[in-house]
Amino acid sequence: MKRLIYILLVFLGFCSCQNDDSSFEISMPVENLSFRPIPGGAVMYYKLPSDQDILYIRVRYKDSFGKDMICSGSYACDSLTLLGFNEAQTGISARVSLCNKDDIESEPVEVTFNTKDSGPVTFLDNLEISPDWGSFFLKYNIPEDTKGMAHIFYVGENPVNKKTDTLLINSFVLTKGIDSLTIVPQQSRPAYDIVVRTEDFRGYIVKEKVWEKISPLEIDKQSSEDFTFLDPENLSIEDPAYNLGKAYLFDGDLKGESCYNWDGWDNFSTYLAGPQCLGKPLFIIDLKEQKLPAEFRLYAMLYVRSSFPYGPMDGYLDLKYGKIWTSCYATKLPSSVTVFGSNDMNDDSSWEIVTHFEQNREIDNKSRWCKRCNDGGDYDEYFIKSFDALQVAEPCYMKLSCPPDGKKYRYFKFVVNEVFASPTGWENTTYGSNHEKHVTIQELEIFTAKEN
Repeated sequence: MKRLIYILLVFLGFCSCQNDDSSFEISMPVENLSFRPIPGGAVMYYKLPSDQDILYIRVRYKDSFGKDMICSGSYACDSLTLLGFNEAQTGISARVSLCNKDDIESEPVEVTFNTKDSGPVTFLDNLEISPDWGSFFLKYNIPEDTKGMAHIFYVGENPVNKKTDTLLINSFVLTKGIDSLTIVPQQSRPAYDIVVRTEDFRGYIVKEKVWEKISPLEIDKQSSEDFTFLDPENLSIEDPAYNLGKAYLFDGDLKGESCYNWDGWDNFSTYLAGPQCLGKPLFIIDLKEQKLPAEFRLYAMLYVRSSFPYGPMDGYLDLKYGKIWTSCYATKLPSSVTVFGSNDMNDDSSWEIVTHFEQNREIDNKSRWCKRCNDGGDYDEYFIKSFDALQVAEPCYMKLSCPPDGKKYRYFKFVVNEVFASPTGWENTTYGSNHEKHVTIQELEIFTAKEN
């Protein structure tokens, strides 16, 4: 009996030693923790106690949806990011514990932290939506780095079931800074209800806001009979034998249908100006009365010809306009344009900048506004292979938008500041060059505010 009692005491002593070895009684000192609010959460800074039994630190809290969140950190860093919040909050409870190599935790200490509004909340709180020319203008400011998305809808008719529905227009990732976006609804209505929803980085819808009865600003296209074309520098090349002249700016041919698949060199059916056009008044438009400008469109000819102005071929340089076109249409297209307005064209000091467009002249061809209008080094990618294909192809144009709150002007001066470099790599060769700085435009359209 005594022996049995002895064995039992030894066994209990062994178990007691085992429990002592596996216990983890070190707790995290609260003074070693600090918190900094960030958009959508907080950063917890920590300093782990110097103890070889400590492997990592663990934080438990609930996010804004009530979901249990766990974050862990080690000696390798000194902070943890606690995310999962939307609107700014104060006094969020969390429990911080230490863990050893067996994943046994110490007794947690209770802490609290504060957060800032998340990016999706800040975006919606700072978003402004205003009417624009035939569209809507979105402007917003996100002051800090953020994660999330915005989805823009309008209330319209579902094309499938013909019922009223919220129809998606655009979605985009939220980024830090001031930015803007123009939204054009696909369905024509006198007024729109605009719905904006924001989403966090985990796919949760954060917030929704509705702008009711926003009416786009109406515009009128000016007929060529409504204005006068002035050429103060005599830059327009007027050659009826080759179908070149200012009249082709207003003939309604936006894409190059008039010279589709023309193999000869006597039918360009376009506007060509030069030489040395850059920085000068390319032309002036006189509207005959003061009007509020809305938009100007400068069109380029689509890739509709196999011999003009693409593909260097022997003998072209000997033709009348061979040295101008020299295989590369892109080098005559404007990459930077400024439009000035005035109500006294003879007063040089009266001209004011109305609108401006600019792309780097050496930008990759696929990023250019006119990417479908030149060879770009690949003769087949954008080539229009049939007249039926040309009929359904969308035109290419440079859009010069004017502010709705701008001034009314009678005269508008167009200045081309730069033209594109050759996308073929022949910039410094005879083929593909534009050393004399000619400019071509397929069509010009002028839109002004609709008069009531």
